[in-house]
Order: sequence, then C-alpha cells, then structure tokens
Amino acid sequence: MKTFKLISIEVLEKSGDELHNKEIDIIDGLIIDREVSEDRWLIECLVPRSYLDYFKDKQEQNRELVVQVRITKAANPKATIVAKINSINDIEDDINLILRGNLVNREREQVEQMLQELIEAGYQGASLLKKFKEKNQESFF
Repeated sequence: MKTFKLISIEVLEKSGDELHNKEIDIIDGLIIDREVSEDRWLIECLVPRSYLDYFKDKQEQNRELVVQVRITKAANPKATIVAKINSINDIEDDINLILRGNLVNREREQVEQMLQELIEAGYQGASLLKKFKEKNQESFF
C-alpha cells in the first residue's frame, strides 16, 4: 500500500447540460493506493459537519461519485476517481468521510485526443510520429 497526503477534493456534478466542480473544504485527509484490483483507492478526509446532509444524500442514493483529488502538493495535477461512499462517521464537531474507488486513466484519453488532432491536421507516417513526439514532449513541461 502507498499513502499520500490529500490536498484537495472536488465532486463533479452534472446540472442540466453543464458540469460543475463542487469543491469540498477539507480539514485533513489522505488517500491510499491499496494496490488491489477492485476499489483500489481509499480516500479518507475530515470535513466540516456542514457537508453531512450532502454526503448522506449521496450515500443513500448509492451513486458513484466522480471526484477529482490533488495529492502531496498543490502544484500536482488532479487525478479523477470514480468512487462510492464507504462510510460517514462523526468525529467531534466534524465528519470523517471514507470513499473507495478506481482511478480514471485520463492520460490515455489525452494521448488519443492528441493523435486525433494530428491526423486531422494531415500528419501521417513518419511525420505523424515525429510531430507526436514533439507534442508529447511539450505536454510534460
């Protein structure tokens, strides 16, 4: 298992045709890569009691949540996880929220999107490979 400091968490919600990020104020939190095949990631965070009704409603609906988490430091990119609420616990004046889920591989989507754009721009064969390598290098910096 690997444990990381949870820096931020947002719940993605659909409202009509629009997608909104609901940022959750966290007091403290961690995220654990359990290194097992099902429900691989465990997110545990201490949040203000004001979120109790919001998360109780989600738990009662037994719906999966799409959350974006940032770990270790604020400069790191967000990771997207599809998770379910495992438990909600009272801790003094706050609540402890435990989610279990799986990481969404957005990197693959980004690579496929980049390739699609290059092909549509007319690149093919060796020139496609060369341009893809250039673009891929740019995206890492």
